[in-house]
Amino acid sequence: MHVTHHSDANIPLFASRVCAYLDGVTKRVCEPAWREMMSTQLKTAEQADPHATQPLPEWVRNAPRFCEDPAATARGLRSVIEEEAAECERIQCLTPRVQRALIESGIYGTLIPKEFGGCQADPQTYIDVVEELAYADGAIAWTVMASGFAAANAAIWLGPKAVKAMFEDGEGFIAAGQVAPTGKAERVEGGYRISGKFQFASGSELASWFLGAYILQEEGKPALSAEGKPQIMIAFAPRAKVRIMRDSWNVAGLAATGSYDYEVTDQIVDDDFVMVPAQRQHRGGASYDIGVSIGHVAWALGVAKRALDEIQALATRKKRVGRITLIDQPTFQRDFAMAKGQLEASRAYVRSVYRDWLAAAEKQEGDIEAHALGRLAACWATKTCTEIGQFAFLASGSDGLRNADDNRLQRCFRDLHAGAPHRHVDDNVLLDAATVVLGVNKPGLDL
Repeated sequence: MHVTHHSDANIPLFASRVCAYLDGVTKRVCEPAWREMMSTQLKTAEQADPHATQPLPEWVRNAPRFCEDPAATARGLRSVIEEEAAECERIQCLTPRVQRALIESGIYGTLIPKEFGGCQADPQTYIDVVEELAYADGAIAWTVMASGFAAANAAIWLGPKAVKAMFEDGEGFIAAGQVAPTGKAERVEGGYRISGKFQFASGSELASWFLGAYILQEEGKPALSAEGKPQIMIAFAPRAKVRIMRDSWNVAGLAATGSYDYEVTDQIVDDDFVMVPAQRQHRGGASYDIGVSIGHVAWALGVAKRALDEIQALATRKKRVGRITLIDQPTFQRDFAMAKGQLEASRAYVRSVYRDWLAAAEKQEGDIEAHALGRLAACWATKTCTEIGQFAFLASGSDGLRNADDNRLQRCFRDLHAGAPHRHVDDNVLLDAATVVLGVNKPGLDL
C-alpha cells in the first residue's frame, strides 16, 4: 500500500482544469511559457491514459488538519469562496485559489480525531461549520463536507497500517468515494482483491484515497450472510490505483463538486484498509456515533438561509409594471415570514435532536430512537429547506431565471434540488425512521 511521491515539477495538479480556469480569467494568466508547458505535459499524460490520476503535490498531501476555531475559519473563507464560486461552477470543480484556501485553512480536519492532529469538532460546531460554508456556496461546501466525512471515517475505523499511511507517512488523508455496492471483492491472504466502477466522488481532485463498497465473492458468486443477503464490505484504495472519468460530470446542480465517476483498478488491499465489516473498535469519542446525515442537513440549512437572504435583497428593488415593489406585497410578506419561520424552526430542531443523539451515545445506550429522531430531523429539514429554495426562486420571477455569474439565488435553487434526493436524507430513510417512532420497526434495523 505504498503511493509513490512525486515532486511538484511533475505533471501539474489538475492541469486541464487549471487551463480552463485561466482561460476564464485572462487578466490573471501566468506566463505563456508556463501555460504551454502545462498543456504539453497534460497531452503527454492523456496519450498514456486520459483517466489516469495525477499525483498530488506536497501541499495537498501534507494538508494541515487543525484550526483553532473551525466555525470562525469557515466564516473567514466566505470571501474567497464567493469570489470564486461562479468560476468553480463553470469549470465544474474547485479553482486552484479555492483549493489552496481550503487546504491551508485546516478546515478538512474538522472531524479528524485529535489523536491524528484534527479538530474533533462536536456535533454543534460541525453543524455551524458546514452551514457557514454552504451559505457561501453550496457546491464548495458539499465538497468539504463529503471529503471531510470520508476522511474522518477512515481515521476512526481503519487499522494501524492504513492510519499510518494517511496520517503519518505524508501520503495525504483527504478521501472521496461512494458506498453504493457496485464493486467486487475476493478474500485473499492478508486482505482482499478489489475492483469496481463507482460514481459521485465529490472532491476527488484533492483526494489521496478513494472508498468504495464491494460485494464479497466466493467461487465467482456473491457470498451471502446468515440472513441470505449479499455480504458488503467498504475499503479504501490509494489514488495511484484509481482512474477518474473527468468527462462524466455535467450537471445542473452542485456542478463545482467535481463528483466524477471513477474506477478502482484490480488490486489487493490489506485488511487494515477495510472499514466494513470492521473487526476493531472505532477511535474517537461518542460524537462519532452520529452519521453523515448531520452534514447533509447542515448543508441544506446553509443554502436555504442564503436563498432567503438573496430573495429579501432582491425584493427591495424588484417591481413589475403596475405593481408595488415585491417587498411591499402582502402575499410575499406572508410567504417570506412562513419560510423564515420554517428555516429557524429547522435550525433549532436539528441542533436539539443531534444534541440528544450525542447525549445518548455518551451514555452508551445504543438508543435507536435517538438515531431515528436524528435521521428524521435530517430528512424533514432537508425537505423544508428545498421548499424554501423553491419559494425564493419562484418569488424572484425572471430574475431567478436568468443565467449569470452573480445569480446566487438560482444557484441555491439548483444546488438544493441536486442535494435533496441524496440517499442519506431521502424518503427511504424517512420511512425507516418513522417505523421506529411508531414502534413498528423491523428487528435489526440499522439507522
